[in-house]
Amino acid sequence: MRAQSDLPSIPSPTLADTSHAAGALGTGIEVLFTTSERALQWAWLVLQLARGVVDATPRGDAYLREARACVVDFLDHIPPHVRRGVEEVLVFGNLWQAVGVRLRRRGTFPQSDDEAWRQLSEDVELLQRAAQARLGTAAALEQGLLKDLGRLRALGLSVGSDATDLSTGVESFTRCIGELMAVASAVRRAWEAAAGELAESAAWLRAGDPAFSSWLADHLVASEPAWMRTQATARWLRDVGALAGQP
Repeated sequence: MRAQSDLPSIPSPTLADTSHAAGALGTGIEVLFTTSERALQWAWLVLQLARGVVDATPRGDAYLREARACVVDFLDHIPPHVRRGVEEVLVFGNLWQAVGVRLRRRGTFPQSDDEAWRQLSEDVELLQRAAQARLGTAAALEQGLLKDLGRLRALGLSVGSDATDLSTGVESFTRCIGELMAVASAVRRAWEAAAGELAESAAWLRAGDPAFSSWLADHLVASEPAWMRTQATARWLRDVGALAGQP
């Protein structure tokens, strides 16, 4: 029997159900993409309105400069980060399918097969590390949006009571960034759940329980269709972005 160190205090195989994480990610990444596209439309509108102000009043002012700076910062960082997030979901789906293919080829999971146990452990740890890395990307996107939202809200407080087309556009852009950040937070939580569930499974595998190893092998195969659907969503979003002329 292998050592019981690093084992969670209470067994909870249901927590390893990454089908839920796959569904949450599939929905989250689609909403993240569509919300970022809407934010892009507002960003370009604000730049157009700012150009009109510059043409009418060449001297400009602090509000105008800060509005343009906020939009440019968003354009430089957020859309590329969202597209990277879509690609990472797609690649993770590929990785999950590769694990599923290996498990299906193996077929049964004999309780005394140490080689099968070792391969399963390596696969789960590989998936866990991949999910953890993507959690870092999602958290960075959330933090970037939080910074942008803070700047935009501060800008809104500085405008006073004299509303203009530009200030109204910035206000709408600010609301859209708030929505985008909420979606980014949901995607980050989905990756957090996936990484946590896989880490728990890895801990149980280290305990060397043959029954759990066999259950997990079957579970990973059963979860593959959910990840394939999420992967298909990510592939579609990537293609939509490419068709729109995005790099």
